[in-house]
Amino acid sequence: MRKYINTTRYQTNLLQDLNNWNQICSSLDTTGDTTLSIEEYLTSDYPKNDGLKYIYTYGFLQSLFIQQDAVKHLSEAFEVDFKTNEQLKKVREIRNASIGHPTKNKVRGTVFYNYISRITLSKYAFTLLRSSKGDRDEFIDVDLLSILATQLNEIEKSYKLISTKLIEADRMHREKYKDELIVDIFHSSIGYQFSKIAEGIYSTATSHHRSFGVNMLESIEKTYFEFENALKERNELTEYIEYDLEQYKHAIKILKSFLTKENGNLTERDARIYLFYIREKHTYFVEATKEIDEEYRKKV
Repeated sequence: MRKYINTTRYQTNLLQDLNNWNQICSSLDTTGDTTLSIEEYLTSDYPKNDGLKYIYTYGFLQSLFIQQDAVKHLSEAFEVDFKTNEQLKKVREIRNASIGHPTKNKVRGTVFYNYISRITLSKYAFTLLRSSKGDRDEFIDVDLLSILATQLNEIEKSYKLISTKLIEADRMHREKYKDELIVDIFHSSIGYQFSKIAEGIYSTATSHHRSFGVNMLESIEKTYFEFENALKERNELTEYIEYDLEQYKHAIKILKSFLTKENGNLTERDARIYLFYIREKHTYFVEATKEIDEEYRKKV
């Protein structure tokens, strides 16, 4: 899931709704945090002090409760149906009765008053005493490992539902463009065009070479507009590529002003430097594009 949301083509869309984006990030982090807390509970020594025993037990059950909410909200953000089934409801009911609202636990119209039996409190279990008006006292043996196994099984199912949806969305996106390589926009004649631009720079005496050089430069400029649009269409225009493209278009603009004599302050040496930049940067763009295309040609 993290790989999906951190992939530019999907992150671009997700960031358009910041509330939803923050809900996804918060839910993922919270799921990870609660999982970490549960792992530490299982591997750490259980305290001998009664006060800390309560803190540990409270924390364990609260972690399960928070984890359920995190997965529910993550599912909601990705528009995947999440239902608190009977298994998860039982976990929540035990949490509510034991540590959530023990002193006044209202369940389907009946109010219960609950007590954790201190002498039974251990790392993996405790006994809960429940009292209510008109009913006899009830003793419930709470098996924390069983509760945990139940919860993790259900949480895993929910994550698989979300994961399956995201994998399919990725497959469909790459399938759509896998035969339309962006690198094909950079036609083989660009090398010839660069050479003609160079002739236009060096041939100060003839306006014909300069005019032809301008035409070649404008053709390259058009190619890069097509390149930018292709990246936008696929949501592959990262802020880094976008910055480089802006620099590139600026260099083309400056070089064009020299060839058309609109900028009399530029020297031939200046023009050669700008030409060197756009020719070398073109190689960078081609290699970057090949990497993007390779992603789309991977098995989907």
